[in-house]
Amino acid sequence: MKRHRRQRTYQVRFVTPAFLGGADQSAQWRIPPFKALIRQWWRIVWWRSQQRPSIEALRDQESHWFGSSAENETGASRFRLRFDDWRGRTLNRQEFQQIRFGAVYHEEVKLRVSASLYLGYGPVTWQSGRAQLQRASALPVNDSRTLILAYPNGLDATVDATMRLMGLFGCLGGRSRNGWGSLMIQEVDQQGDIRPLFDEAVLNESDQRARDWLRPWAIPWKDALDQDWCHALGRDEQGLLLWRTELKNRWENILEQFAKVKIGMRTQFHFKGRGPHASLCDRQILAYPVTNHSLHVWGTKARSANQLFFKVLAVSDGFLGIIVHLPHSLPGPLQAALGQGPLENIRQREEKVWSKVHQYLDDVSKSSLVRLK
Repeated sequence: MKRHRRQRTYQVRFVTPAFLGGADQSAQWRIPPFKALIRQWWRIVWWRSQQRPSIEALRDQESHWFGSSAENETGASRFRLRFDDWRGRTLNRQEFQQIRFGAVYHEEVKLRVSASLYLGYGPVTWQSGRAQLQRASALPVNDSRTLILAYPNGLDATVDATMRLMGLFGCLGGRSRNGWGSLMIQEVDQQGDIRPLFDEAVLNESDQRARDWLRPWAIPWKDALDQDWCHALGRDEQGLLLWRTELKNRWENILEQFAKVKIGMRTQFHFKGRGPHASLCDRQILAYPVTNHSLHVWGTKARSANQLFFKVLAVSDGFLGIIVHLPHSLPGPLQAALGQGPLENIRQREEKVWSKVHQYLDDVSKSSLVRLK
């Protein structure tokens, strides 16, 4: 390794199955998704570290550090990643069927549905009366790899912050914002000793100081609506927009609780009739598309990802789930397609919807969550 480069070693494993793989739909450990995840959290660290950040400056820095193949500008990434081993077992369809997922009641369809199907719709399908894996296989839980990251000198603080955020909130693969592909990341020092990237005290409701390292990456959530991409953690007058589930002894139980929370949170916004709808509905602000409820001007191909990130964490005495809000506005093209008057009206609608979401998540009697302020 050249002297002008630094090398860090991490042990990574999945706490929940990951729908991650190649074009043949079979599970595979691959570097590009890990690099993309590092890039995602690096953007937040870079953006919040600048006094007057701009999209142009962000793109310039991103191309500089992560490479670019744009016309008239080609450069290799200065961040290099590799695994110690590509091989390993996969979770096939038959094994997936043996996992005991809980069922949750969905008020709108008047049925109990598998938590795995509700949170994994797409990679997970419903056949012969049970939830089944659509892909040939998935990456299983607890199958670990050593990830080696090399980067130029002088970036230790940035890499530390990026990996720490990624360790707490990062997931990979299909339906990763719903908790699938939840990553556990630990650093391996030069002596081979393994240490966590964050202290479990960060998940202690009463220990607010343990979350002080998160606060520089958070901004008032309404201010975050000035951008249409995830550029910061959200906070309000009480503190961070971060919630934690009850402790469970199985990761499957955390996904069940996530499904209950998500159903309750979404169905508080009622639809009138089926789609395509002529005007924007509140639930379409949360994420888009919505099954059976398309918006006429957006159609079925428009995309707006959920701003709430769900993550399952393995802790010393079981499993915990966390939910964090990375607030931003509707994507620019979707806003432009609405044509429903001034942008202020959309902004007011977004503020109303997300305020109601926060209130729901804060209501322990409805969500069974605790707020980590």
